[in-house]
Amino acid sequence: MESMVNIRTVSSFGYENIVAKQYDKKLETPYDLAIQKGNVSGFLMGFSQLVMFIVFGLIFYLGTLFIRDNDDVTVNDVFTAIFAIMFAGMSVGNNSHFMPDAAAAKNAAANLFLILDSEDESQIQTR
Repeated sequence: MESMVNIRTVSSFGYENIVAKQYDKKLETPYDLAIQKGNVSGFLMGFSQLVMFIVFGLIFYLGTLFIRDNDDVTVNDVFTAIFAIMFAGMSVGNNSHFMPDAAAAKNAAANLFLILDSEDESQIQTR
């Protein structure tokens, strides 16, 4: 185990460069991990954007096909459907972080019903 040395001791012996090199050496592993994590998160962000724009293109393409093939479908109908799909997707995405809370709420409700269904002291004594 390395002993803790304060800055006054390091400075009095003139070991600033040695301690700085040791500190840089200790930071190499976290730095490499941060670079890898950044690369992975950047790739996943780019991939999610690619999927999103492919879906947008597909929606607009299908909308033009509906307008072309159906006389009763208008541009307003297509844009209404697109906005409904987009807002529904955004709502699902924004609310998905509540899923762990929903599982915890289900467990809490089950525990609450166990407590409510259990016998209290007066019910136990009357037997």
